[in-house]
Amino acid sequence: MAFIDNLKTKYLPKDFFVSTSNFFQPVFDCYLANSKSEIRKAQRLRYKIFFNERNGQKIFNLSSFKRDADKFDKYSDHIIVTFKASKFSKTKIVGTYRLLQQKVALQQCGFYSSEEFNLNTLYKSQDRPQNGLELSRSCVSQQFRKKNVLHLMWSKINEYVQHNKNDVLFGMASFLEENPNVIKEELSYLYQKFLMPENIRVDAIFSKKTEMNLVPTEGMSDLSIIKKLPPLIKAYLRLGAKIGDGAVVDRLFKTTDVFIYLPFNTIKPEYLKKFSL
Repeated sequence: MAFIDNLKTKYLPKDFFVSTSNFFQPVFDCYLANSKSEIRKAQRLRYKIFFNERNGQKIFNLSSFKRDADKFDKYSDHIIVTFKASKFSKTKIVGTYRLLQQKVALQQCGFYSSEEFNLNTLYKSQDRPQNGLELSRSCVSQQFRKKNVLHLMWSKINEYVQHNKNDVLFGMASFLEENPNVIKEELSYLYQKFLMPENIRVDAIFSKKTEMNLVPTEGMSDLSIIKKLPPLIKAYLRLGAKIGDGAVVDRLFKTTDVFIYLPFNTIKPEYLKKFSL
């Protein structure tokens, strides 16, 4: 501070004030990636979380530089959350979410979720989405999972959806488990309590389908089962989501995936207020 005091004395007006109180304040920011460089950084975060975190396993059949990338990235918008420990620290990406507009998917690349789930019933129905949005590749850096990063991303999704007037959000959500028997209560609970209406119901592709309705859940405590659900699935259910019929075991990602369907107009206003930026 001696330098600043000396600077004030020699060159600055007496009422000049330099504040350093926010120099060491940690800062989060959430926005849509606006460059290929930012998207590549998000892809590297995805690789780190989806592969390196899983028992230290390394996957060698992906593109170089340890990025989780696929054909859908090119046609999607990418939400990223950045963090700086202080004004003097390097900015790093700690969260990402991928958003694919229905009109783009139908014209260009299809939907990511159609690799595991049959969307024909949904899109042939009279109640099909008019302007759907597919959500995918959600992840948050391990050390920031209790820092409201997911809430920041959902705030941005809310803003994005309202700007684009999307009527339905859908995609896949995952259990970090390859053996369906380990999560049979959770899968059965989702099937028995939250199944999509029959006229629009999405089914897992037959050759990949794992039955979800494995055990009766009557008499089981709802709370005890809900506690065991992955945070993202719990968040979707809280917003009013429904679940497709059948799960898919993904051996590459070491997960069991379910289909999520969430009409935007069914989200309660009190939840939307929480996601207002």
